[in-house]
Amino acid sequence: MAIPRQHMPEQDPAVRRQNFQEVNLGFTEELARKEALRCLECPNPRCVEGCPVKVKVRDFIRLIVDGDFLGAAAKIREDNVLPAITGRVCPQEVQCEGACVLAKKCGAVAIGPLERFVADYERKMGKIALPPKAPPTGKKVAIIGSGPAGLAAAGDLVQKGHYVTVFEALHEIGGVLVYGIPEFRLPKDIVREEVENLRRMGVEFLTDVVVGKSVTLDELMTKHGYNAVLVATGAGLPQFLGIPGEELCGVYSANEFLTRVNLMKAYRFPEYDEPIYD
Repeated sequence: MAIPRQHMPEQDPAVRRQNFQEVNLGFTEELARKEALRCLECPNPRCVEGCPVKVKVRDFIRLIVDGDFLGAAAKIREDNVLPAITGRVCPQEVQCEGACVLAKKCGAVAIGPLERFVADYERKMGKIALPPKAPPTGKKVAIIGSGPAGLAAAGDLVQKGHYVTVFEALHEIGGVLVYGIPEFRLPKDIVREEVENLRRMGVEFLTDVVVGKSVTLDELMTKHGYNAVLVATGAGLPQFLGIPGEELCGVYSANEFLTRVNLMKAYRFPEYDEPIYD
């Protein structure tokens, strides 16, 4: 408890205001092990209860302390197939870290940054430890939407031996991870690599398919032989304030603003044009 929470290195403000590269740079091995030493290894880890997918937090942090970073990454992937993503954008402060017993007195263990560290480490080493799959069940599941809910479900279902197809209306897999989160917060390459890991596990991805128009739910169940359909289309509809001027040109909802910037690659200006008013 005498060790303070370690600060993740980040780009200098004078530098990052000139680019759209990732602001946070991630822990070094030394910082990761020092932060991991803060874990009290609680007999009844509340952090696990605070995690929606019940990642074995205590176990993977102990592996970091031991210097087994690849083992730590493999331990996370037993419950979470998207650690490089969730380590960056999952709301840890109100979930696992929010439940940490150290949170009130000396700062919660930095579970999110530690998760990101081991995910980045295994990617750098080129040794992704994909979880084992159960024998094929012969069952087919269609998932509509390739955002975080769809990808997480695909990872869980394919591990259980089911044949999984993810249908995406747009031309790139990722949903809000690609079209709704800025590049400096979650680089697109990170999402693409995690999607590729799901492909390696056996998940099929189909883009430019608008379910309801390109194919109907009934057709998926009857004509294409799917036994179940998960609708994971997200909540992308904006909520407007109902105030004068919100319909004017150059006034955007946050959803539209982020989608325009990401879809039209404005984060790579001047290589790509700027699809928004300054």
